Amino acid sequence: MPNKTNSLESFHRFHSYCARFPSELVETNITQYTKIGDSVFDPFCGSGTTLVACLAHKRKVIGADVDILAGMLSELKCFPLPAQRYVKWRAAFAKRLKKTIEEIKQTWIPNTRFQPGTTWTVNFGKLNIPAFPELNYWFPPQLTAALACISEGAHRCRLPHYERVALISLSASIISKWPNTLSYAKDIDHTRPHRAIQRFSLNRVLEVYLNRLDRTLKCLGKLHETYQNVGIINTVKDSARVIYPHDARQPLHLVEDESQALMMTSPPYFNAVDYPRAHRMSVCWMNGYAPAKLASRSNYIGLHCASTFDPEEWLKFRPEVRRLIPSKILDDSSLKKRLGAFFSDLEKVLGQAWRVLRPGGHAVFVIANNVVKNERLESHRVLLNLARTIGFEKKEVNNREIARLRRRFPTGQFGFDGPMTHEYVLVFRKRKGP
Repeated sequence: MPNKTNSLESFHRFHSYCARFPSELVETNITQYTKIGDSVFDPFCGSGTTLVACLAHKRKVIGADVDILAGMLSELKCFPLPAQRYVKWRAAFAKRLKKTIEEIKQTWIPNTRFQPGTTWTVNFGKLNIPAFPELNYWFPPQLTAALACISEGAHRCRLPHYERVALISLSASIISKWPNTLSYAKDIDHTRPHRAIQRFSLNRVLEVYLNRLDRTLKCLGKLHETYQNVGIINTVKDSARVIYPHDARQPLHLVEDESQALMMTSPPYFNAVDYPRAHRMSVCWMNGYAPAKLASRSNYIGLHCASTFDPEEWLKFRPEVRRLIPSKILDDSSLKKRLGAFFSDLEKVLGQAWRVLRPGGHAVFVIANNVVKNERLESHRVLLNLARTIGFEKKEVNNREIARLRRRFPTGQFGFDGPMTHEYVLVFRKRKGP
């Protein structure tokens, strides 16, 4: 069993999934509120931090997420292969990529320009060009050709696991920090990237991608070794489930009533991280995995527009929540509607937590406060009130400082009061008895 948090953190460094909480936070809570063999549920599993920590500590785990990239990442981390299997596959895959890149170099026509949503015919077949309207703004022609080549090579992998490894590494290459990113975008995971021109050659693109692929394979190989060392590698397929895409407001029928010892999660924050926008530049290359409405906010808590939601009707039966919302927000009908819908969504998530937790089980939520219209919105107090109304008992409320390197600046119309510096860790307990 791991005894150093850093050993778990290193497994997540092959892909910069935004707003991921640290492994230490998960380890602390699963150690305190569960025992070996218990099951833990994370309805916003993101890149799999909760899932990896639970498996490394011999807990069962179920993760779900509405985001397709999150689901793919979590799935890879739950079911890695031995390092030696990756070595053999990598050699053959890299050889094929080098061959196709060389063919593109030999036949490249200067001033080539690609039309989004079309196919590009080359000697060895056809390459799909993503239907991304801003393709030519963010990706120059030779970079587009190389990324299309890598994407096609990934889809030709015989085993789905290797295909996902190749595609996740492609995503990681595109969203890497400047200047190592394979795009013209800086700070792409902050959803409002800046454009900066740099030169891309076919050889350079392949080199950057293969380096990122090696990083992915190293992490997954080490993760497999960790699962093997704690004695779960032969049962991991029975110990972990990853369901995506799934809307956390809706029942997940694969999770039985009162079956979970702990729900450990961090829901999206109001108007903070625009996940569809942050992921669009990498997921557009992962043809066959992106849902038809990838950029739709209809199922993203904190982003979607609830056109039929009546905030007054909802707040009428929740006077304590109304008192916690500053008057400047209540006076803005549009903002009140969006914020009310956000808290209504969290109430539905709490309802699902109550359903799946066994009596005496715990729910741990990590959430930050906002500053909206220059007024501090204490989201953690609203969440605490909603949990009490459903029937949860408050166990702990802890103020957690965010490490300086992990702090995020506001990106939305309202955003946070400068960079996020603190979060709240709320611990609820489901009462035993009626």
